[in-house]
Amino acid sequence: MSRLSCFGLAVWIISISIAKAATPVVLVEHQGKYQGYFEQPRLGLVVYQFNTSASLYWPAAKLFKTDAETTLKLEQQRTALLNRLAALKHEFQQDSDPALAASVEKIEKDIASWELAGNMNLPLDPDSVRAKKSLNPLLAAGQYTLRVGTRPTELPMQGLVAEYKMPLRNAVSVDSYLGSISILEGGSHSFVYVIPAFGEFYIAKTGLWNKSYQEVSPGSLLFIPFEQRHLPSEFSDINEQIVELLLHKVVTQ
Repeated sequence: MSRLSCFGLAVWIISISIAKAATPVVLVEHQGKYQGYFEQPRLGLVVYQFNTSASLYWPAAKLFKTDAETTLKLEQQRTALLNRLAALKHEFQQDSDPALAASVEKIEKDIASWELAGNMNLPLDPDSVRAKKSLNPLLAAGQYTLRVGTRPTELPMQGLVAEYKMPLRNAVSVDSYLGSISILEGGSHSFVYVIPAFGEFYIAKTGLWNKSYQEVSPGSLLFIPFEQRHLPSEFSDINEQIVELLLHKVVTQ
């Protein structure tokens, strides 16, 4: 190989190395602004750098992973769920139950419109993250979206309900919301799913016979599921499938 060729190869290798070095390992977006990190940052550093206002309400904050691999898996999950819902709607149509079929169709349209990203399900409050090493992990390489704003004043809702949000009330039980919303045909009055900003979702009992007092924290989302008695046995897990995907719906703050 000539000296010129060797020189050219060396320049190419150096340029590739520089390009790689100039590419952030982690890129975080928040409200259209980006912060790049050339080494894996700890979560505490990220929330510290984005904690620019005293009005930010971190207990309701969420961090989503938005790389292509994560997005592809969620799109595959969405497609599988929509296929199952289409089959459920077909069964209701075959049984001459247009109201239940219309309820399924409403959920189909909602799910098709969701913006999806990988919910990291991490506590993001700066004070908590700083105080406990276990809550301050290194972020894996990739792209992220941070959603944090002021304290939520509305309670978003999904599922078999006509409304998509209603004013958030202080110190009231979940069941108190059900009297102010329009539950669609087949929707449950006896239990709803509560999806908090952080942590595991849970089922709140809201029927006259099983009611229990459970408050909803700011940043939570309510999912009104199918009442189990309306579901054919082969679709008995459809509520859980919807909730598992709903966990990754990108919130607007």
